[in-house]
Amino acid sequence: MPSSFEGLVFDTIFELGKETGASHEVFEGIWDVEVDSDGHLAVLDLGGPRVHLFDSDGGYISSLTEIGLEEGQIDRPSGIAWSDSGRLMVWDPGSSWVSTFEVGTETLAFKNRWRAFAFGETGFCSVGDRTYISYLLNGKIIHELGVGGAVRSFGDAPRVAGADELSPELQEIAVEELTPSELLCTRSGVIDVSFVQSMVRLHDEAGAEVWSKAFEDFNPIVVYSDDGIGLGRQFDQVSGSYLLRSVVPWGDSMLLIQHEIRMHEIPEDGETEIFESRLFRLDDGAEIARSRSLPLVLGAQGDRLYLVENIPWSKVTAVQIY
Repeated sequence: MPSSFEGLVFDTIFELGKETGASHEVFEGIWDVEVDSDGHLAVLDLGGPRVHLFDSDGGYISSLTEIGLEEGQIDRPSGIAWSDSGRLMVWDPGSSWVSTFEVGTETLAFKNRWRAFAFGETGFCSVGDRTYISYLLNGKIIHELGVGGAVRSFGDAPRVAGADELSPELQEIAVEELTPSELLCTRSGVIDVSFVQSMVRLHDEAGAEVWSKAFEDFNPIVVYSDDGIGLGRQFDQVSGSYLLRSVVPWGDSMLLIQHEIRMHEIPEDGETEIFESRLFRLDDGAEIARSRSLPLVLGAQGDRLYLVENIPWSKVTAVQIY
């Protein structure tokens, strides 16, 4: 993969998503896109919610659409990942289950599930026989999951901008809600990127921190309270504040991190989406490239990127990069 954003060429392979059509053709809120080693593409659409599965050519395979708490059903899923054995894993904080599904030529068959409890926004990833989730527990935010829950925890919770000005009760809420990170599992270890703070780290398989980097030129989202009771989030309305949107591999030795530059908590009508993309080396965390011209990338595998757009309607575009 190129080590720069200069002169990138995208060759479109296929597009998914239509303005009208069958349920698997119309996306309402694409949250995550994950690709396995065989090119199977899973799309988590929160507007349902639904999880759709496609083959490496964009052909439709199957969907998870049944809402409920029983085996094989989904409630409020927030993360998907692939196991090394090729099973699709769905993290559902609504029901507190992680469920696994076997991929067939035309089916997604439920295999098993185990309990996983977490609060606030969470990251979710898997590598080898290990699965990780992010949430705040006893000052740590990365937790390796087992059948009975967390079996190992590491990664100190980062500072939350503005929390020092809050009451102790609100500090606890702010830290709980805003310290969890997006996770990316790699062969080098687990990458965690704070959702709203200026930090990216790599921990090895033993949970030891390999490196930690603070983003340069970064405006964090600041928590505040007007009345000492409720908790709010303050955005820089001049330069914009950074809200994490994507962490994906960029080839074998780099990672791509994208933040949306937000002026407001809820974007105003007509407000243009701006994404800042940064390339980092996996071995030492050095930032090697930065751009605001790259579209949102929610999935990557080899030299393929999976771009997500929401205008004029939601769609996923698979491209080969040169």
